Amino acid sequence: MLPIILPFFLAIVMMLFWKNFKAHRIINLLSSIASLITAILLFDKTHSSGIQSLTIGSWTVPFGITLVSDLLSSIMVLITAIISLATAFYSLATMDNEREKFGYYPLLQVLLMGINGAFLTGDIFNLYVWFEVMLISSFVLLALGGKREQLEGAIKYVTLNLLSSALFLAGVGILYGLACTLNMADLARKLPLVNQPSLTTIVSILF
Repeated sequence: MLPIILPFFLAIVMMLFWKNFKAHRIINLLSSIASLITAILLFDKTHSSGIQSLTIGSWTVPFGITLVSDLLSSIMVLITAIISLATAFYSLATMDNEREKFGYYPLLQVLLMGINGAFLTGDIFNLYVWFEVMLISSFVLLALGGKREQLEGAIKYVTLNLLSSALFLAGVGILYGLACTLNMADLARKLPLVNQPSLTTIVSILF
């Protein structure tokens, strides 16, 4: 859970020091370093011990919110952490106060949380939720500064993403109607038993 909780917690900490841009830069850099360390540990654990899973709360699979780390997802989280650290160093050298005062660094942490959540989720609906977290934070990052070109690009970006989100959500609904579950592991078992090829094809297109 650390790759998700850590950036979320530090985004909140940054908001407590909203006008202290120096603190934002330091926290963002430390967060990126910590994220890389946790990503390496997660990859090592997954590589040595196999698939890691965590069900939040007292609900059992497939009803609870499940986080799963396999080799693919742990590698993607590791790549994300490396890119995040590179972005942190790049931002130190290039980011101006105009963007910093609108919450550039907290938004960057929220985006990181969304990306890690999407890679580690074991549930299709929660994948949609994490996509929305990424959409909102990336939209605001695009619009930071409020220049005409930025706003035009951000509006086009969010319009296309809202359309794709609606299609994704429609696919989630049909998928649940077919298999009565949205847990990815459960879907892998149940979907081959569904004898409705036309609906399965529609779901594949929507995703």
